[in-house]
Amino acid sequence: MKRRNVVIGLGTIVAGGGTALGTGAFSSVEAERTVTVETAGDANAFLALTPASGASDYVDDTGDTIVIDISGNSEGATGVNQNALTSFDALVTVTNQGTNDVNSVTLTIQGDNGEGELLTPNPTGFGDGDFPDNGDTSVLAPGETVSFGLEIELRADQINDTVAAYDNGDIDSANFEPTVLIEATTA
Repeated sequence: MKRRNVVIGLGTIVAGGGTALGTGAFSSVEAERTVTVETAGDANAFLALTPASGASDYVDDTGDTIVIDISGNSEGATGVNQNALTSFDALVTVTNQGTNDVNSVTLTIQGDNGEGELLTPNPTGFGDGDFPDNGDTSVLAPGETVSFGLEIELRADQINDTVAAYDNGDIDSANFEPTVLIEATTA
């Protein structure tokens, strides 16, 4: 009987070991794969950025990336009004040229000396006037567009004290060159 139990026990161990080895478990894999990535200018990328209708005086798209320039226009103006709130409703159009829905588009002004408080994004084009963030369930489906502009706040009574110290306290004569960071996430 003992011999039979030993044989059965060994058979069970071999069968169990074979099952463990046959599960496809592995400790490491190294494999090379090719990746093809192509870059495109703003107008042809998955998230296209183009001048909004009527914004050609302020948005330059002659290169591969757009540039927003509000320092003058074709009529001879040389800047925004001092001690005023100036709004540009639509400067840039964002188009989803990808295959997935975009569920969030976030605009952030990045710059030195409080420029993020002087300039704020002014989104238009979504049903409620806001980009789809902060709980908004709107999406930018493939082929859909939304536009954004900027608001430039230079009214002294509306500006935070730390920002008022910008350029030695003389915001009305200040020139600033912030960056607009555009972030989009897909569903």
